[in-house]
Amino acid sequence: MLLTDGSPNTTEDLRVYESAILNVANMERIELDVKLNLATEEISEDILDLLLDHTRSSDPLSGMRRTLGVSDVVVTPQLKRWHAVHTLEIVYRDAFNNQLNDRYQAKSKEYHELSRNAREHTFRYGIGLVYTPIPEAQPPTFNFVEGPLPDTIYYVQVTWVGTGTNAEGAPSAETTYESPAGSVPVVTAVNPPAAAIGFNVYMGLKPGSETLQNPSPIPLGSSFTLPPAGLVAGTPAGTGQIPDTYVVGGLMLRRG
Repeated sequence: MLLTDGSPNTTEDLRVYESAILNVANMERIELDVKLNLATEEISEDILDLLLDHTRSSDPLSGMRRTLGVSDVVVTPQLKRWHAVHTLEIVYRDAFNNQLNDRYQAKSKEYHELSRNAREHTFRYGIGLVYTPIPEAQPPTFNFVEGPLPDTIYYVQVTWVGTGTNAEGAPSAETTYESPAGSVPVVTAVNPPAAAIGFNVYMGLKPGSETLQNPSPIPLGSSFTLPPAGLVAGTPAGTGQIPDTYVVGGLMLRRG
């Protein structure tokens, strides 16, 4: 996924690092989604500072960097971890300020150090960039046409596709659609980004089971109609683009 697609982590992801975080947030009336978004904003500013300060001579898009912002930054595993521990730092900092509890202060300091180390590791490893960013798709719209299939609940995701081998964006949030008996579903992706040339449709019969249903990208302005034979066992949806290049210490390094 791209950094501009939204928060790199969810509240459930935070539990990997801090199993009690939901209880702490509930007890201290801290909105975790707000803190996740705040951490994303702070990290985005930090990354943009790096890109502006250290890539002027090597970033081919340096002249457009202020306009681009961080729209081409990929959420790498290193960046995802940084975001998680930085969010926990913010949460425990707020919890300490609310209660002046020594335990919260210790946790705040712990995650501050973890966040600092994660930031340094992310910058050393490199900020991943893509040449043609494809944002996460919005949930699609649905309709149906007459067909031979029974009433069925489908789980659906769509992705935007651009040109090139690394130009499929992150999938939309999982959406359910109940198709009535004697019909087949019709799926339409909405609000295409400028770089998109089409979209892919992933469908399944249970949560998390979506696989690719179309053999080639569906052109913009068209819809996907499930064939009368029903679902096919295609490839599962990915998580979005991987970096084409990395910015490390002012140098632009090609992937591979």
